[in-house]
Amino acid sequence: MSVHRQRTFRIRVSKLMATAAMLIACIPSFASAHASVPPPAVAAVQATAPIPSKLERQVAEWVAVLSKQTPFKAWQGTDPQIEALGPGTHSWLVLFSKQGKDIGYMVVHAVTDGTFQLGEYGTGPYSLFSKTILKRSLIDGGLATAEQLPGIVAVKHYIHPFAAVWEVTVGEDTYWLDAKTAEQLPLDARSWHSLFPDNKSLYQLTSTGAKISSLKLNEPFDPYEKLPWLTGDTPFNAKDAAVLKKRLDSNKHLRYVTEPFGEAMLYAVPIIGYQRWSNGRMDLAIDMEGDRFIPIGAMLDRGFFYR
Repeated sequence: MSVHRQRTFRIRVSKLMATAAMLIACIPSFASAHASVPPPAVAAVQATAPIPSKLERQVAEWVAVLSKQTPFKAWQGTDPQIEALGPGTHSWLVLFSKQGKDIGYMVVHAVTDGTFQLGEYGTGPYSLFSKTILKRSLIDGGLATAEQLPGIVAVKHYIHPFAAVWEVTVGEDTYWLDAKTAEQLPLDARSWHSLFPDNKSLYQLTSTGAKISSLKLNEPFDPYEKLPWLTGDTPFNAKDAAVLKKRLDSNKHLRYVTEPFGEAMLYAVPIIGYQRWSNGRMDLAIDMEGDRFIPIGAMLDRGFFYR
């Protein structure tokens, strides 16, 4: 497994332990040996409400725009699978697959005026809320056996890109896992509902433009090569779009660090590029089990950027 697919966050029980853990090379998230033995399917709870035809048309419009760019070309001609994104939300997860394999996803949010906004989206063999990664993580982590998987119930929760989780019930036990990496999280129902009592998507979105004006993707890197968030470095001013764009255009490294659930855990991810729309919207590309494009408005007020 290449270094940029290594573990992107650490669970911390104290500041001292966090510092020590981050000074050690990141541990690979999954053992490749399990990939050759696909376990049975995980039972995921889905809403039964019909998918609005207006939503399907909007998804088709976004696909038409995005698929003109090289990373999304494989989306052309696919039949998107649309499913409700967790209880209490007015959002949907759109999954793209080809020949039975994941090739991308998008998250769509309803707007009060009856329209829809595009949230995050991404490419790669493992989508957001990938059942493949979830099954593998449950077995690798000793949380479930292959024989238990058919009876497991997995519920999606999505508040914002770094508070997107699986709630998985295995017999009498319940586990919370990250929706992108399926890493186990230091959460339970009480702490989750304390943090997000309404269980609704919470982040600022700018509508997408009619077309994409620019796309820049750099090579992935290990965000733990440096630890500027521990050494007292001044955060990078990502609110200045021109400065941000210049840094990424120059192929320079940029990290994003956030603690969505408080000091219990921390995400540190590499920013590897951006995509800009014709109305000025900017989505930042991060390397996290594939390329994940997140609206900058979902990141600015929830973490810090570092060189």
